[in-house]
Amino acid sequence: MTAPPSAPCVGSGSPAFHRRAGELWCEGVPVRELARRHGTPLYVYSAAVLRERYLALRSAFGAGAHICYAVKANPNLTLLARLHALGAGFDLVSGGELMRLQAAGLPTRGAVFAGVGKEPWEIAAAVAAGILFFNVESPHELPLLAEAAAAAGRSVRVALRLNPGVDAGGHRYIRTAGGDTKFGIGLAAAGGVVEAIAGTPGLELCGYHVHLGSQVQSAEPYRLALDRVLEFVDGAAVRGDGVTHYDLGGGFAIGYGRGPALDVAAVAAGVLPALAARGWRAVLEPGRYLVGDAGILLTAVLGEKQQDHTTFLLVDAAMNDLLRPALYQAEHPIVPVVEGATGERLVDVVGPVCETGDFLGRQRPLPPCRRGDLLAVLAAGAYGASMASNYNSRRRPAEVLVDGDTAQLVRRREASRQLFADEVDLDEV
Repeated sequence: MTAPPSAPCVGSGSPAFHRRAGELWCEGVPVRELARRHGTPLYVYSAAVLRERYLALRSAFGAGAHICYAVKANPNLTLLARLHALGAGFDLVSGGELMRLQAAGLPTRGAVFAGVGKEPWEIAAAVAAGILFFNVESPHELPLLAEAAAAAGRSVRVALRLNPGVDAGGHRYIRTAGGDTKFGIGLAAAGGVVEAIAGTPGLELCGYHVHLGSQVQSAEPYRLALDRVLEFVDGAAVRGDGVTHYDLGGGFAIGYGRGPALDVAAVAAGVLPALAARGWRAVLEPGRYLVGDAGILLTAVLGEKQQDHTTFLLVDAAMNDLLRPALYQAEHPIVPVVEGATGERLVDVVGPVCETGDFLGRQRPLPPCRRGDLLAVLAAGAYGASMASNYNSRRRPAEVLVDGDTAQLVRRREASRQLFADEVDLDEV
Protein backbone atom coordinates (compact mmCIF):
# COMPACT_ATOMS: atom_id res chain seq x y z
CA MET A 1 0.00 0.00 0.00
CA THR A 2 1.36 3.42 -0.91
CA ALA A 3 2.14 5.67 2.07
CA PRO A 4 0.22 8.94 2.21
CA PRO A 5 2.13 12.01 1.02
CA SER A 6 4.15 13.85 3.64
CA ALA A 7 3.73 17.46 4.75
CA PRO A 8 5.99 19.61 6.96
CA CYS A 9 5.56 19.45 10.72
CA VAL A 10 5.34 23.06 11.84
CA GLY A 11 8.07 23.77 14.36
CA SER A 12 10.39 20.93 13.34
CA GLY A 13 13.92 21.82 12.30
CA SER A 14 14.13 18.94 9.85
CA PRO A 15 11.85 17.24 7.31
CA ALA A 16 12.76 13.93 8.96
CA PHE A 17 9.88 14.76 11.33
CA HIS A 18 6.85 15.28 9.11
CA ARG A 19 3.14 14.55 8.86
CA ARG A 20 1.31 11.96 6.84
CA ALA A 21 -2.47 12.27 6.83
CA GLY A 22 -2.14 14.61 9.81
CA GLU A 23 -0.06 12.17 11.88
CA LEU A 24 3.55 12.78 12.99
CA TRP A 25 6.19 10.47 11.57
CA CYS A 26 9.92 10.17 12.17
CA GLU A 27 11.43 9.27 8.80
CA GLY A 28 9.47 6.16 7.76
CA VAL A 29 7.95 5.33 11.15
CA PRO A 30 4.74 6.74 12.75
CA VAL A 31 5.74 7.93 16.21
CA ARG A 32 2.37 6.89 17.64
CA GLU A 33 3.44 3.28 17.01
CA LEU A 34 6.69 3.87 18.94
CA ALA A 35 4.72 5.23 21.91
CA ARG A 36 2.43 2.20 21.79
CA ARG A 37 5.40 -0.15 21.73
CA HIS A 38 7.67 1.52 24.28
CA GLY A 39 5.41 3.73 26.39
CA THR A 40 5.83 7.38 27.33
CA PRO A 41 7.67 9.56 28.10
CA LEU A 42 9.86 8.47 25.18
CA TYR A 43 12.75 10.07 23.35
CA VAL A 44 12.80 9.42 19.59
CA TYR A 45 15.87 10.23 17.48
CA SER A 46 16.35 10.46 13.72
CA ALA A 47 19.53 9.03 12.16
CA ALA A 48 18.81 11.08 9.02
CA VAL A 49 19.18 14.35 10.92
CA LEU A 50 22.52 13.24 12.39
CA ARG A 51 23.80 12.55 8.88
CA GLU A 52 22.33 15.74 7.41
CA ARG A 53 23.87 17.99 10.07
CA TYR A 54 27.26 16.27 10.12
CA LEU A 55 27.53 16.53 6.33
CA ALA A 56 26.54 20.22 6.49
CA LEU A 57 29.48 20.86 8.83
CA ARG A 58 31.84 18.80 6.71
CA SER A 59 30.75 20.64 3.56
CA ALA A 60 31.20 24.03 5.23
CA PHE A 61 34.56 23.43 6.91
CA GLY A 62 36.12 20.98 4.49
CA ALA A 63 37.98 17.70 4.86
CA GLY A 64 40.76 19.26 6.93
CA ALA A 65 38.59 20.26 9.89
CA HIS A 66 38.37 17.96 12.91
CA ILE A 67 34.73 17.68 14.04
CA CYS A 68 34.45 16.62 17.70
CA TYR A 69 30.90 15.86 18.82
CA ALA A 70 30.17 17.34 22.27
CA VAL A 71 29.22 14.21 24.19
CA LYS A 72 27.49 16.21 26.93
CA ALA A 73 24.67 17.09 24.51
CA ASN A 74 23.52 13.48 24.32
CA PRO A 75 25.83 10.65 25.42
CA ASN A 76 23.78 7.68 24.20
CA LEU A 77 26.25 4.98 23.14
CA THR A 78 24.43 4.21 19.90
CA LEU A 79 24.41 7.87 18.88
CA LEU A 80 28.14 8.08 19.64
CA ALA A 81 28.77 5.07 17.42
CA ARG A 82 26.67 6.55 14.60
CA LEU A 83 28.55 9.84 14.75
CA HIS A 84 31.92 8.08 14.83
CA ALA A 85 30.90 6.14 11.72
CA LEU A 86 30.26 9.46 9.99
CA GLY A 87 33.79 10.60 10.89
CA ALA A 88 33.36 12.49 14.15
CA GLY A 89 35.80 12.65 17.02
CA PHE A 90 34.57 13.63 20.47
CA ASP A 91 34.63 16.57 22.87
CA LEU A 92 34.77 15.29 26.45
CA VAL A 93 34.23 17.12 29.74
CA SER A 94 34.47 14.25 32.20
CA GLY A 95 36.10 10.91 32.83
CA GLY A 96 32.66 9.34 32.64
CA GLU A 97 32.27 10.54 29.05
CA LEU A 98 35.66 9.02 28.23
CA MET A 99 34.45 5.74 29.70
CA ARG A 100 31.38 5.91 27.45
CA LEU A 101 33.61 6.00 24.37
CA GLN A 102 35.56 3.04 25.69
CA ALA A 103 32.37 1.13 26.57
CA ALA A 104 31.15 1.66 23.00
CA GLY A 105 34.48 0.40 21.63
CA LEU A 106 35.20 3.75 19.98
CA PRO A 107 38.69 5.16 19.42
CA THR A 108 39.81 7.89 21.79
CA ARG A 109 42.73 9.26 19.79
CA GLY A 110 40.49 11.86 18.14
CA ALA A 111 39.01 13.14 21.41
CA VAL A 112 39.67 16.46 23.13
CA PHE A 113 39.16 16.92 26.88
CA ALA A 114 37.89 20.18 28.38
CA GLY A 115 36.49 21.21 31.75
CA VAL A 116 37.45 23.68 34.47
CA GLY A 117 37.85 21.08 37.22
CA LYS A 118 39.54 17.99 35.83
CA GLU A 119 40.29 15.50 38.58
CA PRO A 120 43.68 13.71 38.70
CA TRP A 121 42.12 10.35 37.85
CA GLU A 122 40.37 11.86 34.82
CA ILE A 123 43.62 13.35 33.54
CA ALA A 124 45.48 10.08 34.05
CA ALA A 125 42.73 8.12 32.26
CA ALA A 126 42.72 10.52 29.30
CA VAL A 127 46.52 10.42 29.01
CA ALA A 128 46.40 6.61 29.06
CA ALA A 129 43.69 6.69 26.38
CA GLY A 130 45.94 8.75 24.08
CA ILE A 131 43.51 11.58 23.39
CA LEU A 132 44.33 14.27 20.82
CA PHE A 133 44.81 17.07 23.35
CA PHE A 134 43.59 18.62 26.60
CA ASN A 135 41.91 22.02 26.65
CA VAL A 136 43.61 23.71 29.63
CA GLU A 137 41.27 26.05 31.48
CA SER A 138 43.24 27.01 34.60
CA PRO A 139 46.92 27.31 35.61
CA HIS A 140 46.36 24.81 38.43
CA GLU A 141 45.97 22.07 35.81
CA LEU A 142 49.56 22.33 34.58
CA PRO A 143 51.28 20.41 37.42
CA LEU A 144 48.55 17.76 37.29
CA LEU A 145 49.08 17.33 33.56
CA ALA A 146 52.87 17.29 33.96
CA GLU A 147 52.55 14.64 36.67
CA ALA A 148 50.41 12.47 34.42
CA ALA A 149 52.84 12.96 31.54
CA ALA A 150 55.78 11.87 33.69
CA ALA A 151 53.91 8.84 34.98
CA ALA A 152 53.03 7.80 31.42
CA GLY A 153 56.51 8.51 30.12
CA ARG A 154 55.28 10.69 27.27
CA SER A 155 54.55 14.33 26.50
CA VAL A 156 50.98 15.64 26.74
CA ARG A 157 49.53 17.96 24.10
CA VAL A 158 47.51 20.91 25.39
CA ALA A 159 45.44 23.71 23.88
CA LEU A 160 45.01 26.77 26.08
CA ARG A 161 41.39 27.82 26.47
CA LEU A 162 41.21 31.57 26.07
CA ASN A 163 38.38 33.77 27.21
CA PRO A 164 38.35 36.58 24.63
CA GLY A 165 35.57 38.60 26.27
CA VAL A 166 33.13 38.21 23.37
CA ASP A 167 29.43 38.42 24.22
CA ALA A 168 27.71 35.92 21.93
CA GLY A 169 24.23 36.49 23.43
CA GLY A 170 21.83 33.88 24.80
CA HIS A 171 20.71 33.05 28.32
CA ARG A 172 23.31 34.07 30.91
CA TYR A 173 23.67 30.46 32.08
CA ILE A 174 25.02 29.40 28.67
CA ARG A 175 27.44 32.26 27.99
CA THR A 176 31.03 31.13 28.47
CA ALA A 177 33.27 33.82 26.95
CA GLY A 178 32.62 36.83 29.15
CA GLY A 179 34.69 38.17 32.01
CA ASP A 180 32.29 36.92 34.69
CA THR A 181 32.30 33.23 33.75
CA LYS A 182 34.38 30.40 35.17
CA PHE A 183 35.63 29.28 31.76
CA GLY A 184 38.99 29.86 30.10
CA ILE A 185 41.71 32.39 30.83
CA GLY A 186 41.40 36.07 30.04
CA LEU A 187 43.79 37.45 27.43
CA ALA A 188 45.47 39.75 29.96
CA ALA A 189 46.60 36.75 32.03
CA ALA A 190 47.07 34.20 29.27
CA GLY A 191 50.60 35.21 28.28
CA GLY A 192 51.96 34.04 31.63
CA VAL A 193 50.16 30.72 31.27
CA VAL A 194 51.67 30.16 27.82
CA GLU A 195 55.12 30.78 29.28
CA ALA A 196 54.36 28.34 32.11
CA ILE A 197 53.34 25.67 29.60
CA ALA A 198 56.51 26.25 27.59
CA GLY A 199 58.57 25.91 30.77
CA THR A 200 56.89 22.75 32.07
CA PRO A 201 58.56 19.46 31.07
CA GLY A 202 56.17 17.03 29.48
CA LEU A 203 53.70 19.64 28.19
CA GLU A 204 53.45 20.62 24.55
CA LEU A 205 51.36 23.63 23.45
CA CYS A 206 49.57 22.62 20.25
CA GLY A 207 46.78 25.16 19.98
CA TYR A 208 44.17 27.49 21.38
CA HIS A 209 40.58 26.84 22.34
CA VAL A 210 37.71 29.33 22.44
CA HIS A 211 34.12 28.34 23.20
CA LEU A 212 31.70 31.27 23.16
CA GLY A 213 28.68 29.57 24.70
CA SER A 214 25.52 27.96 23.40
CA GLN A 215 22.90 29.00 20.87
CA VAL A 216 25.19 31.44 19.04
CA GLN A 217 23.03 32.80 16.23
CA SER A 218 25.56 34.77 14.17
CA ALA A 219 28.92 34.05 12.56
CA GLU A 220 30.34 37.38 13.70
CA PRO A 221 31.30 36.36 17.29
CA TYR A 222 33.45 33.53 15.93
CA ARG A 223 35.34 35.88 13.63
CA LEU A 224 35.76 38.50 16.35
CA ALA A 225 37.05 35.91 18.84
CA LEU A 226 39.62 34.65 16.33
CA ASP A 227 40.80 38.19 15.62
CA ARG A 228 41.44 38.70 19.34
CA VAL A 229 43.24 35.38 19.64
CA LEU A 230 45.49 36.17 16.67
CA GLU A 231 46.32 39.57 18.13
CA PHE A 232 47.24 37.83 21.40
CA VAL A 233 49.41 35.24 19.64
CA ASP A 234 51.28 37.93 17.73
CA GLY A 235 52.21 39.58 21.03
CA ALA A 236 55.13 37.18 21.68
CA ALA A 237 56.94 34.51 19.68
CA VAL A 238 56.44 31.83 22.33
CA ARG A 239 52.68 32.10 21.90
CA GLY A 240 52.84 30.72 18.37
CA ASP A 241 55.57 28.12 18.82
CA GLY A 242 54.31 24.64 17.97
CA VAL A 243 50.70 25.74 17.44
CA THR A 244 48.87 23.57 14.91
CA HIS A 245 45.19 23.72 15.96
CA TYR A 246 42.53 26.31 16.64
CA ASP A 247 39.48 24.92 18.45
CA LEU A 248 36.61 27.34 17.88
CA GLY A 249 34.27 25.36 20.11
CA GLY A 250 30.64 24.80 19.25
CA GLY A 251 27.50 26.61 20.28
CA PHE A 252 25.99 26.62 16.78
CA ALA A 253 22.35 27.58 17.26
CA ILE A 254 19.27 25.68 16.13
CA GLY A 255 15.92 27.33 15.51
CA TYR A 256 13.57 25.76 18.10
CA GLY A 257 10.71 26.43 15.72
CA ARG A 258 11.53 30.10 15.20
CA GLY A 259 13.81 29.87 12.18
CA PRO A 260 16.70 27.97 10.62
CA ALA A 261 19.82 26.71 12.32
CA LEU A 262 22.97 28.87 12.30
CA ASP A 263 24.56 29.27 8.88
CA VAL A 264 27.68 27.21 9.55
CA ALA A 265 29.04 28.01 6.09
CA ALA A 266 29.18 31.67 7.14
CA VAL A 267 31.13 30.69 10.28
CA ALA A 268 33.58 28.71 8.16
CA ALA A 269 34.00 31.59 5.71
CA GLY A 270 34.74 33.92 8.61
CA VAL A 271 37.55 31.84 10.17
CA LEU A 272 39.09 29.43 7.66
CA PRO A 273 41.08 31.94 5.58
CA ALA A 274 42.89 33.27 8.65
CA LEU A 275 43.54 29.75 9.94
CA ALA A 276 44.89 28.64 6.57
CA ALA A 277 47.27 31.62 6.54
CA ARG A 278 48.73 30.35 9.84
CA GLY A 279 48.70 26.69 8.88
CA TRP A 280 46.33 25.93 11.75
CA ARG A 281 43.76 23.15 11.62
CA ALA A 282 40.18 23.99 12.63
CA VAL A 283 38.61 21.95 15.42
CA LEU A 284 34.83 22.15 16.04
CA GLU A 285 32.82 20.97 19.04
CA PRO A 286 29.18 20.82 17.88
CA GLY A 287 26.63 19.19 20.13
CA ARG A 288 23.16 20.72 19.90
CA TYR A 289 23.63 21.46 16.17
CA LEU A 290 24.05 17.75 15.46
CA VAL A 291 21.47 16.19 17.79
CA GLY A 292 19.04 18.92 18.90
CA ASP A 293 16.69 18.76 15.90
CA ALA A 294 17.30 15.00 15.69
CA GLY A 295 15.18 14.27 18.75
CA ILE A 296 11.66 14.64 20.09
CA LEU A 297 10.12 13.80 23.45
CA LEU A 298 6.77 11.99 23.27
CA THR A 299 4.39 12.46 26.18
CA ALA A 300 0.82 11.37 26.89
CA VAL A 301 -1.94 13.60 28.22
CA LEU A 302 -3.13 12.74 31.74
CA GLY A 303 -5.84 15.33 32.13
CA GLU A 304 -6.73 19.00 32.17
CA LYS A 305 -7.25 21.52 34.95
CA GLN A 306 -8.52 25.10 35.07
CA GLN A 307 -7.04 27.40 37.71
CA ASP A 308 -8.21 31.03 37.66
CA HIS A 309 -7.25 32.26 34.19
CA THR A 310 -4.85 29.41 33.31
CA THR A 311 -5.65 26.10 31.65
CA PHE A 312 -3.18 23.40 32.66
CA LEU A 313 -2.66 20.43 30.38
CA LEU A 314 -1.20 17.65 32.56
CA VAL A 315 1.13 15.20 30.81
CA ASP A 316 3.30 12.27 31.89
CA ALA A 317 6.64 13.93 30.99
CA ALA A 318 8.13 16.36 33.48
CA MET A 319 11.09 18.57 34.32
CA ASN A 320 13.09 15.51 35.33
CA ASP A 321 12.74 14.24 31.72
CA LEU A 322 13.39 17.61 30.02
CA LEU A 323 14.93 20.21 32.33
CA ARG A 324 15.66 22.99 29.85
CA PRO A 325 12.32 24.85 30.13
CA ALA A 326 12.57 25.03 33.93
CA LEU A 327 16.31 25.73 34.03
CA TYR A 328 16.73 28.18 31.13
CA GLN A 329 13.12 29.15 30.38
CA ALA A 330 13.85 27.46 27.05
CA GLU A 331 10.97 27.22 24.61
CA HIS A 332 10.50 23.99 22.65
CA PRO A 333 7.73 23.68 20.06
CA ILE A 334 4.98 21.36 21.30
CA VAL A 335 2.61 19.77 18.79
CA PRO A 336 -0.10 17.10 18.81
CA VAL A 337 1.05 13.79 17.37
CA VAL A 338 -2.29 13.40 15.58
CA GLU A 339 -3.94 16.50 14.18
CA GLY A 340 -7.68 16.75 13.86
CA ALA A 341 -9.24 18.55 16.81
CA THR A 342 -10.10 22.19 16.19
CA GLY A 343 -10.37 25.19 18.46
CA GLU A 344 -6.89 25.97 19.70
CA ARG A 345 -6.56 27.65 23.11
CA LEU A 346 -3.58 28.70 25.20
CA VAL A 347 -2.52 26.14 27.78
CA ASP A 348 0.39 25.50 30.15
CA VAL A 349 1.81 22.04 29.47
CA VAL A 350 2.92 20.74 32.87
CA GLY A 351 4.11 17.48 34.37
CA PRO A 352 3.51 15.51 37.58
CA VAL A 353 6.64 16.68 39.46
CA CYS A 354 5.96 18.51 42.71
CA GLU A 355 7.37 21.89 41.62
CA THR A 356 5.68 25.00 40.25
CA GLY A 357 8.61 25.17 37.85
CA ASP A 358 7.67 21.81 36.35
CA PHE A 359 6.51 22.84 32.92
CA LEU A 360 7.34 21.90 29.33
CA GLY A 361 5.71 24.99 27.84
CA ARG A 362 3.63 27.94 28.93
CA GLN A 363 0.76 29.57 27.07
CA ARG A 364 1.00 27.29 24.07
CA PRO A 365 -1.74 27.14 21.42
CA LEU A 366 -3.00 23.55 21.41
CA PRO A 367 -6.31 21.95 20.45
CA PRO A 368 -8.52 20.24 23.05
CA CYS A 369 -6.90 17.01 24.26
CA ARG A 370 -8.28 13.90 25.87
CA ARG A 371 -6.55 11.52 28.27
CA GLY A 372 -4.13 9.35 26.32
CA ASP A 373 -3.62 11.78 23.45
CA LEU A 374 0.03 12.19 22.50
CA LEU A 375 2.07 15.37 22.26
CA ALA A 376 5.56 15.77 20.82
CA VAL A 377 8.09 18.20 22.28
CA LEU A 378 10.30 19.05 19.32
CA ALA A 379 14.03 19.83 19.13
CA ALA A 380 14.62 17.79 22.29
CA GLY A 381 17.59 15.70 21.17
CA ALA A 382 20.19 17.85 22.95
CA TYR A 383 20.34 18.30 26.73
CA GLY A 384 17.14 16.32 27.13
CA ALA A 385 18.01 12.75 28.02
CA SER A 386 21.51 13.82 29.08
CA MET A 387 20.12 16.11 31.82
CA ALA A 388 17.31 13.78 32.89
CA SER A 389 17.16 12.81 36.54
CA ASN A 390 15.24 10.65 38.99
CA TYR A 391 13.74 13.60 40.86
CA ASN A 392 10.52 12.60 42.64
CA SER A 393 11.79 9.00 42.23
CA ARG A 394 10.76 8.99 38.60
CA ARG A 395 12.28 6.63 36.07
CA ARG A 396 14.22 8.14 33.19
CA PRO A 397 12.66 7.65 29.73
CA ALA A 398 13.45 5.04 27.13
CA GLU A 399 15.16 6.15 23.90
CA VAL A 400 14.60 4.96 20.32
CA LEU A 401 16.63 5.60 17.16
CA VAL A 402 14.83 5.60 13.81
CA ASP A 403 16.74 4.99 10.59
CA GLY A 404 14.52 4.90 7.53
CA ASP A 405 11.63 2.57 8.28
CA THR A 406 13.35 0.75 11.15
CA ALA A 407 13.32 1.69 14.84
CA GLN A 408 15.85 0.47 17.39
CA LEU A 409 15.51 0.72 21.17
CA VAL A 410 18.81 2.31 22.24
CA ARG A 411 18.05 2.77 25.93
CA ARG A 412 15.56 0.84 28.01
CA ARG A 413 13.30 2.67 30.42
CA GLU A 414 14.70 2.39 33.93
CA ALA A 415 13.18 -0.28 36.12
CA SER A 416 11.75 0.87 39.45
CA ARG A 417 14.27 -1.23 41.36
CA GLN A 418 17.12 0.73 39.74
CA LEU A 419 15.98 3.84 41.59
CA PHE A 420 17.30 2.52 44.90
CA ALA A 421 19.56 -0.39 43.88
CA ASP A 422 22.76 1.43 44.92
CA GLU A 423 21.52 2.71 48.25
CA VAL A 424 22.91 1.37 51.54
CA ASP A 425 21.17 -1.69 52.89
CA LEU A 426 19.02 -0.66 55.85
CA ASP A 427 20.59 -3.43 57.94
CA GLU A 428 23.98 -1.75 57.50
CA VAL A 429 22.91 1.67 58.80
